[in-house]
Amino acid sequence: MNFLKKLLYFKTYRELKPEVLQNLFSSIGRTVIPLIMLETILLFMLLPSMGKIMYLWYVAIFSLSISRLYDGYQYRGNLKKHSLEYWHKQFIIKAWGTAFLLGCLALFTIPNLSEYYQLFVFMILIGISGGAVVSLSSDHRMAIGYIMILLLPVAVEMLLLQTWNTVIIGLLLILYFITLTNMVFHGYDTNLLMDRKNEEIAKVQSELQTKQEMLALFFEQAPIGIFTYNTDLVITDCNQAFLDLFALQKEEIIGRSLSQLPDNSPVRPAKKALTEGPQTYVGPYMSIKGFNYWIEAKSAPLYSREKKVIGGLILIEDKTKEHNAIKELEYNAMHDSLTSLNNRRGFIDFMEKMVSMAEHQRYYSILFYMDLNQFKYINDSLGHSFGDKLLVAVAERLKQLVDAHNNLTRMGGDEFIIVAPFIDELPDKTKNRAEEYVKKIEKSFNEPFILDDVLLHVRTSIGVVIIEPGFNDIEEIVRHADVSMYQAKKHGHDFISYYNKALDEERKKVFNLQHELISALHDNALELYYQPIVKIKDDSLHAAEALIRWEHPVQGLVMPEDFIPVAIESGIIVEVGWWVLETVCRQIKEWKEVGRWKVNYISININAKQLLKNNFAQTFLDKLTEYGVNSSDIKIEITETSLIDNFEMTQDVIVELQQSGIRCVIDDFGTGYSSLSYLKKLSFSVLKIDREFMSGLVDDEESIALMRTMISIGKQLHYNVIIEGIENATQRDILREIDNTLSYQGYVISPPLPEEEFTEKFLV
Repeated sequence: MNFLKKLLYFKTYRELKPEVLQNLFSSIGRTVIPLIMLETILLFMLLPSMGKIMYLWYVAIFSLSISRLYDGYQYRGNLKKHSLEYWHKQFIIKAWGTAFLLGCLALFTIPNLSEYYQLFVFMILIGISGGAVVSLSSDHRMAIGYIMILLLPVAVEMLLLQTWNTVIIGLLLILYFITLTNMVFHGYDTNLLMDRKNEEIAKVQSELQTKQEMLALFFEQAPIGIFTYNTDLVITDCNQAFLDLFALQKEEIIGRSLSQLPDNSPVRPAKKALTEGPQTYVGPYMSIKGFNYWIEAKSAPLYSREKKVIGGLILIEDKTKEHNAIKELEYNAMHDSLTSLNNRRGFIDFMEKMVSMAEHQRYYSILFYMDLNQFKYINDSLGHSFGDKLLVAVAERLKQLVDAHNNLTRMGGDEFIIVAPFIDELPDKTKNRAEEYVKKIEKSFNEPFILDDVLLHVRTSIGVVIIEPGFNDIEEIVRHADVSMYQAKKHGHDFISYYNKALDEERKKVFNLQHELISALHDNALELYYQPIVKIKDDSLHAAEALIRWEHPVQGLVMPEDFIPVAIESGIIVEVGWWVLETVCRQIKEWKEVGRWKVNYISININAKQLLKNNFAQTFLDKLTEYGVNSSDIKIEITETSLIDNFEMTQDVIVELQQSGIRCVIDDFGTGYSSLSYLKKLSFSVLKIDREFMSGLVDDEESIALMRTMISIGKQLHYNVIIEGIENATQRDILREIDNTLSYQGYVISPPLPEEEFTEKFLV
């Protein structure tokens, strides 16, 4: 119903806005000239099939098109020659006349044309109708009438022909017409919305003018300090509240430059406000007379009626009392009221900051959880007041053990925590430091405590947690500390315990996986999958990458990211690498023997550390010779990070391989830290840009710009560029527009496939 109301709605010429006609006539040149070219193409394409009648049609439509161009020229040169109604009617009649002639051509020629020419005519109609929606969108009735005249008769004719193909085409044309109509209505609604917005803006501007007139009154009567300054940062005026705040006379401040004040903390935001809009400064400030404040200064630009910045205005509030109160509250919230150490909340805050720092990704840290032995007995025997004094004394001794980088916390009761962050990158050295700390803690408790003439020997149980780099679960760290501390109390005799259960379990898991991987290697439980690498220009097969998979008897299919790190750590990666090479060589030989070798090469992944093994290059070449594989049939992929980490040691091996015709690929480019100098030194043949850069490619202009830059760098350094991880056609189309000489691999063309499936699908 809403659709019909919009379709039947007739806008009177009295309501017709001049800018609508302006938009329509301004687009004539851009639309009619290409249309004349299409008309000419149609003449020559259909002349052999339709005969001389095409000349009559062409003369009619060509004349109409020239008339439309002349109207556009006349409108721009002599608008007032005719009324808006006249110009509008002229435009409608000739535009719809053009649509009528095009529709008639399609109506009478399509039944007599071959399927090829029919398809050509349909494509012309669809293109013209789409262009009409854009060029005539200023007048929705005209646009709808145009595409209705152009498309609906042809659609009805297709339906009346009653063949399977024509009925489908007719229905599709009707569906296309409805879609275009909805687009026109959507554009019309958008224009109405913009008109309303413009009216609202005008109203707001009027209200703003009234408010500006009230500003002077507010300036003097405002209860907060206000002053103004010009574009040279010279103070031009101030109100009484400002003078009262800083105990000044007007002559002491007017005419002074902000940059000449003894404290220029607010100057930078004040200057920035002139070019970037409102700014806020919150912080300490020392006045001209040497008094210290904590202020909130809000700076904003002042505009002339021409919207030119003529200076700025600053509102200043004295936040000194509020700031001091907040500081006190924050301190109390984070600290233990008895010992002034961090409390549990302060500890959590410290830990959150620690695990978010970059050093935490590389360094081990240590946490010591201490519990005073028999403290409950002391409390019960000597009273809680005495117990509190002991806790304060213990806190004072522990303070002597820590520096500014450590954290000392009273978690509650008689429990204390010391955190020593970022000790070392190696766990053994970290544990040695932990033992040194423990000795210091124990030594600090060797001296007795003397409180109220009472001599006390106090010992503590200590739980130690070595916090691994990158481990961010604070709750779990505290749980580990708690467990280790109670283990220390349970042992009793040495009063110290290291948390190691999780580490033991992890090492056991890794150990089992290593041995299972060795068995899988010997039992032929590993398998190679192949993923095609295709040319982005036409999706033609270019190469393939061999990817290893492990069918685990219990866990099922195990992906490389789960077992390759284990293989590298245990050294099994060397055997795995040779297995991959032999399997690929055997497969290449088989494909060649049966005439299915249809790729330029197969790439295999080699860890850079494997290159360091004795005689790697010679052994590699011997394998190729053994199976009769050419050096050009295989490329070696090495990840960017592992390559640069071992650059100096692997460079000679890579050069030897290149001299023998083996070409290398930089894999996962962009995820590491290679510089342009490294890329130039390596002189590899192929650069593979990592799939990580594909995630934002569809809707993020910055991602597209980054991808364009990376491709350009690779091309300038003479690399063949392959893009990994293309998941959909949209990503592929974007990359094709950037550079159609690229190659790519990803799920949009095919996931990695077992050898048989890959052969049947791509090597037939």
